Amino acid sequence: MATIKEKAIWKFQLFGKAQSATRSNVRSRDVEMIIDEPIERGGTNEGPMPVEMVFAGLVGCTHVISNKLAKANDVDIVDMEIDVVTTMDSRGTRLIEPIDIPFPDTVLTIRATMDGHQDGIEAVIYKLKEHCAVSKMLRQSGTIVTENWIVNGQTYIV
Repeated sequence: MATIKEKAIWKFQLFGKAQSATRSNVRSRDVEMIIDEPIERGGTNEGPMPVEMVFAGLVGCTHVISNKLAKANDVDIVDMEIDVVTTMDSRGTRLIEPIDIPFPDTVLTIRATMDGHQDGIEAVIYKLKEHCAVSKMLRQSGTIVTENWIVNGQTYIV
């Protein structure tokens, strides 16, 4: 089997088509997604809201990058659960006034069971924020992102 060498800088493309005032059908590669608003906001609730998709991306990025860091540090992630709670200042999206930081704070609670040396486990925990692109994007936009790790019963706040 040939090894695929990833490029350091690359482009990807998504395509979206409006289905209504609130619903979009989006395609990424060969994956179809529906993005919609809840019924109480005029949508049909057929998919996550756009802002929920951002934080779904944070969950996915946290998971993928944690596993890459684990592999690089000779750690095995046996189990991982990630909860995200974010605060949204919706004045901008409600057309009240433009705002600079729509998500002032976000807290991830990451519960994991890991096997490996303590130094390797701590490398996973403390290096995640340096490598997760979605977390970096949020942090650089002004969002305070806190990671509450609970690993093998021990708590770390990053």
